[in-house]
Amino acid sequence: TRDIEDVAVLKARIEERDRRISDMEETILKGEQQRRKMHNRIQELRGNIRVFVRTRPFLPGDGDETKSCIDISSCGENLTIRDKNHENPLQFSFDKIFPPSAGQDLVFEEVSEFVQSALDGYQVCLFSYGQTGSGKTHTMQGSGSGAMRGIIPRAVEQILRQAVAMR
Repeated sequence: TRDIEDVAVLKARIEERDRRISDMEETILKGEQQRRKMHNRIQELRGNIRVFVRTRPFLPGDGDETKSCIDISSCGENLTIRDKNHENPLQFSFDKIFPPSAGQDLVFEEVSEFVQSALDGYQVCLFSYGQTGSGKTHTMQGSGSGAMRGIIPRAVEQILRQAVAMR
């Protein structure tokens, strides 16, 4: 009879733990749904269409110029272009401007939110536009597997990490 009582106690404990696990899983699921909803609400508030600019540094084949005609404001949202052919400098505003010193990691940090939105089931598009030689391929693909890898390999890594976490 003692063994039967011990089995009954163990069975009750297991049932209680199973119920607690089920409750915790439900809480996690609700929390994840809330995170998705809030993340994408923040994205909507920031604007469904955003324009980022990345200015590239001078490269050896760029000629004798050593001083850029582009000035980026300290807030990182405004830039001024001084043109020899225009008396007044041209001024532009964007959602984010990356200076020539910005690394691939900083650029990806800014756009990784779009990858998360895609993982959450929202439609996103990242469009790279610019003159030939302006750095589009470098920004998107990068080079190697280290710090110079671009947005695409970093996005794939983020997606794979999320897939592993969701197992």
